Amino acid sequence: MGKQNEFIQKSIINDMSEGVMIIGLDGIVQYMNPAAEMILNIKEDELTGKKIASVFFMDSRNDAFNQTILDAISTPSHVHYNLISYFSGDDEKTIYVMSSFLKSNERKIALIVILNDMTSIAAMRKRYTDKMMGLLDSLVQALSVAIDERSHYNARHTQNMVGMAEKFLTWLDNTRNPWRFSETKKRAFLMSVWLHDVGKLSVPLTVMDKATRLGDAVGRIDDRFRHIHLLDRISLLEGEISQEDFDTREKDRERWLSFIHRINTSEFLPDEDAARVRELSELRYREEDGTDAPFVTPHEVSCLLIRKGTLTDEERAVMQNHVVVTKKILNRVNFPDDYEMIPEWAGSHHELKNGRGYPDHKQGDQIPKEVCLLTILDIYEALTAKDRPYKKPMPPEKAWSILHSMADEGSLDSEVLELFEKSGAWKP
Repeated sequence: MGKQNEFIQKSIINDMSEGVMIIGLDGIVQYMNPAAEMILNIKEDELTGKKIASVFFMDSRNDAFNQTILDAISTPSHVHYNLISYFSGDDEKTIYVMSSFLKSNERKIALIVILNDMTSIAAMRKRYTDKMMGLLDSLVQALSVAIDERSHYNARHTQNMVGMAEKFLTWLDNTRNPWRFSETKKRAFLMSVWLHDVGKLSVPLTVMDKATRLGDAVGRIDDRFRHIHLLDRISLLEGEISQEDFDTREKDRERWLSFIHRINTSEFLPDEDAARVRELSELRYREEDGTDAPFVTPHEVSCLLIRKGTLTDEERAVMQNHVVVTKKILNRVNFPDDYEMIPEWAGSHHELKNGRGYPDHKQGDQIPKEVCLLTILDIYEALTAKDRPYKKPMPPEKAWSILHSMADEGSLDSEVLELFEKSGAWKP
């Protein structure tokens, strides 16, 4: 009866589509069924009676398979399983390996290993994953284009950054730099570049596209000065002021209006011009109803007093808030594990190593190297961009001088900056 049961069991195992191996605790293969022969591409008589190490350890590509078997033999747990790659000649397979101990009177006597060839399923899954990642990539890029196109002054900012990032990552690979990225990490980093400005969707165009200190307020000032001219003209016709007074006021207005237009577009406001703006802020005129009104409003004065750039402190705060919104938006996306850092990377690209960045004033090692690279890409592109209405494009040598100064003061990661400069990824 015992031999009959053994025959039946062996017949069942031989007919199984799953591969079966029985390995002694000494690592010697005792049995393998035809399915195991087919999956491993090795004959039973070439393997039985031999140690696993003498057969599979010859190909380093099968280290994962070998280690799975060794772990199964040495582990105290009853069941051990793993999904690994297996190489037989030039063919690569994906095998699901599950093992358990055979026991006699609670004593371990051998290891039984079940092998499932998952190659076709893994390939199908990879095709599906590739399609989904392709869809995600295209959606990310489309969203980025929509953000950039929203402001024609900033139309190629993200695309330029991605181009530099791709060239830099390729350079890391070609030079076999220790910091080179895995393929998955490359995708995650490039995705964070594509999405780093998604929060700008919340920034009003009156702020994002503000090309001068006054923005569209300059038109209101022009209208107001014409209004004041007409009021004085009426006063002259009604005999309330003399021709001499009218001519004097007219020349003063022309002088002030010319001054306003000049500093509205100047790159920097010197002290003497700031003093004149304060003098302008004191000027008043009388409306038709007899009330006094300012030549320029308090908001217009604050705009004219901007030392550098085109944004007031309030407008700058609105603009800087885009990184907070970026992180808020991206945290709502269910990124897979390998991409879970995208919200943090994208939402931290204005942080600086010395803690003077925003929004969280992180410093030192609180800022990952990937964020430091993203920050450098963003700054270099902004400095050399040819589509910014509030400044002229900066030549590369001047941009590099600024970047090195920022590294010297502790704002930028000097090692990452050195790699980026050496890579030449910033060159057209």
